[in-house]
Amino acid sequence: MKNTNSYYQEDLLLLSSTLSKILKRRFGKGPEMCYVTLHSNRLIVFIRKYITPSEEVLLKKDYINLAYKFRSAVMEEVVDEFTKEVEKSLGIRLDSYFEDWNFSRNTGMMIFENSLSKDWAATAIQPALKEKLFEGLNLISYEIYKAPTSMEVIKINQNIYAVESRGTILKMEKILYKKGYLEILQEHSNDIKNAYFQQKEKFDSIFETKVEDLFLFWDYKDNRSYIFFYLH
Repeated sequence: MKNTNSYYQEDLLLLSSTLSKILKRRFGKGPEMCYVTLHSNRLIVFIRKYITPSEEVLLKKDYINLAYKFRSAVMEEVVDEFTKEVEKSLGIRLDSYFEDWNFSRNTGMMIFENSLSKDWAATAIQPALKEKLFEGLNLISYEIYKAPTSMEVIKINQNIYAVESRGTILKMEKILYKKGYLEILQEHSNDIKNAYFQQKEKFDSIFETKVEDLFLFWDYKDNRSYIFFYLH
């Protein structure tokens, strides 16, 4: 199967529109922007200005955890419906899903993948960029959480870079995940993500352009994590 956005351009545009409609139907409000990208048999979705009036009230009252819980609960229905559309359109079965919402910046990202196909297709990355990115991430990781045992950089498109890190999950985090303490893990993830974002100028320098946003995803089952950089 060809795995390029140009080959599936029309399908991806249709899926972007389909997802926006599903979100609007489930939440009562659709995102201002919804962009679907295909890479390595994964769908990466970037959305902007999605916060609903109900979530605005929760955030205004500082009920951030409740806002995350509400959105994740509704997203379960969205994901189920959307993955069926993806399989009909692209012939790709997606059974694993990650999400990250930046309520303060009104942006979000979703990753849909197949649990049996987790390898990334090789992408051309400048060695100097890789080295600087690894160095910057390792330095920050050392200060705030367990440093990864291995890292891989993936260029999703001109605006999105991803770094997959392995061996980053602490034993206590695995226990919390198994016991269902997802709110604690969400708070911890947000703290780590904010620590990264506070170093935004460093990443601006590494990419030689403005890093508009970043997203953090955790795979507690397979002991890996993703950080996605959305470039201006």
